[in-house]
Amino acid sequence: MNRSYKNIITTALLIFALAQGISAKELDSEAMDYRRSSIYSILVTDTEQKFSKEIQEEFLKIPVPDKYNDMNLSVRVLGTNAGIASANALSTSHLLGGEKLAMAVEKAVGGGLNGHILNFLETNKVGGRLVAKWFNRDFRTGRCDMERIKDWGLYNASEFDKELAAKSARGMAMLEDAGEDLIGNTFVLVNEINYVDKSERSKNWGAALSVLGSIAEAYTGIDYLSEAGTLTGAMITTIKGFRVKIRTRLYQLEWNDSIAMDFYRNYYQSYDDEAGAGKFDAAKGKYTLKYIGDVTSSGQKSSFLGISEERPDLMIRKACQRALDENVADLQKKYEQFKIKAPIVSVEPAIKVEIGLKEGITEDSRFEVLEAQEKDGRVVYKRVGTVRPVKGKIWDNRFMAAEEMAYGADFGATTFKKESGGDFYPGLLIRQIK
Repeated sequence: MNRSYKNIITTALLIFALAQGISAKELDSEAMDYRRSSIYSILVTDTEQKFSKEIQEEFLKIPVPDKYNDMNLSVRVLGTNAGIASANALSTSHLLGGEKLAMAVEKAVGGGLNGHILNFLETNKVGGRLVAKWFNRDFRTGRCDMERIKDWGLYNASEFDKELAAKSARGMAMLEDAGEDLIGNTFVLVNEINYVDKSERSKNWGAALSVLGSIAEAYTGIDYLSEAGTLTGAMITTIKGFRVKIRTRLYQLEWNDSIAMDFYRNYYQSYDDEAGAGKFDAAKGKYTLKYIGDVTSSGQKSSFLGISEERPDLMIRKACQRALDENVADLQKKYEQFKIKAPIVSVEPAIKVEIGLKEGITEDSRFEVLEAQEKDGRVVYKRVGTVRPVKGKIWDNRFMAAEEMAYGADFGATTFKKESGGDFYPGLLIRQIK
């Protein structure tokens, strides 16, 4: 590779560029990609509150934010109410890789609802299930592969396989790199959604959590026009003022070099071995999640412009998604490890990046510009400048902004101005400065 480019490469096609001798500035901007953190998103709902069922239905339609990888497991909805003493185990073949799952937190633990959630995550070995998903582990045979790592890590497949097979220092560096920049940036969002009901006080939640559904069997959309009386008349009038408050708790998968090496040595199977499959199952509980922190949405009333009275489901979806996006944006600002990176998509006639109001950007936001470099098989990010959004040029990319004809909904990207740095080009990444 030409030394004049100092081995600088875009995050997209990172190892491919190194192997093929392509400079960053020669890469097709349409083919650019970048490494993302990963999210598993769960709803916790009071089953006795108004619109609990409808909130569940709409939550399951909300996609993982596009600046993150989708690491959702099958179980997505947990319920709690004051009348539950304990919940029965649900043993359906499709949940979480087909394994039976102990669904209940059967005794109270310290720390309020957060304590119950941590207990639930630990009891059901969610950390181990996320590790298994990273390696596409077959729960019956134990076979694992590196396809997700290669795909989401943007490694050249043949180069990656060759270096690992040779057990080279470069191959080991690639594994460490994947662990630090990919697996270690796996997060669980637990979203406690409460309908804002002015007519009655919210109830105290009970000490038990139970699984209400999975992607395969939970509420995935009702035809509101055909279900007589479901959301009509007085109920539609109520939904016109629909508001929710969401408290989102952030957890991170604990993953470091020693945990990774232990997994590769003792539990990674490249072939079918039903007897050996139980070895990882027995150790699944050692992979844990740590609590990072939480935020709560403002609970402001959403505008329902552009939504007809015949679509109250969209009113609920919009209120929930706007509040959830608000929380994700606040978590990004509050916690360094949860910050997103996004690529510059154009520099002429102006610097543009496909982020906006959904990510909480304001005219006072500041971003560092990063170049991705490869060093001994690992990716490092070097700051090469700073940028700031241009006033009046911030993209409104919130859910249904176009339908409500919001200003900026048609921008397609936010325009930035350079504060410092040299020549920028598409593929450089920006990350918000706290």
